[in-house]
Amino acid sequence: MTRIGYCATMPDEVRKLAAERGNLNVYRALAHAGPPFAGWMLAGRAALTSKVVPARLRELVILRTGHLMRCPYEIAQHTPMAEGAGIGSRQLRALAADGRLADGGFTPTELTVLEMTTELVTTASLTPALLDRVRESLGDERLLEVLMIINRWSGLALMINALDVDIDTDTHFSMPTDDPH
Repeated sequence: MTRIGYCATMPDEVRKLAAERGNLNVYRALAHAGPPFAGWMLAGRAALTSKVVPARLRELVILRTGHLMRCPYEIAQHTPMAEGAGIGSRQLRALAADGRLADGGFTPTELTVLEMTTELVTTASLTPALLDRVRESLGDERLLEVLMIINRWSGLALMINALDVDIDTDTHFSMPTDDPH
């Protein structure tokens, strides 16, 4: 099977959105989607610039999702972001699919959210008791945004893995600026 190559030309709107976060292989692969790619990139910006879920919690969820989805690309791109959000090597090890979350020294809220991430990604559902614990810790707005983060990065991992996107060796993801809208 031949994998999809990287898109050499992108519409200006898409090029601008991709350039904001780096000329990454994942964007060059997904740019073949054409117009829907621009909307997908805007949704990604919104997820990454939202003030509802703190950056540290967002990166914990993204990395745990990346590990559970066995997506080295996501892990490689988001590990520096996680470190920048104060996540240390002990916690990074605990986030691995075979890591023990209880050994990570996470706050009770972080641990509950990571347990939810694990259960959702590995079983495709949540027990009502765990959902209630997360809702109690986060409230409805943060809970829903965390679920959207899990959805986005697990779906992205599926595409990256299916397309066998190469890990960028010379370009790293950079955070977009705050959403201008």
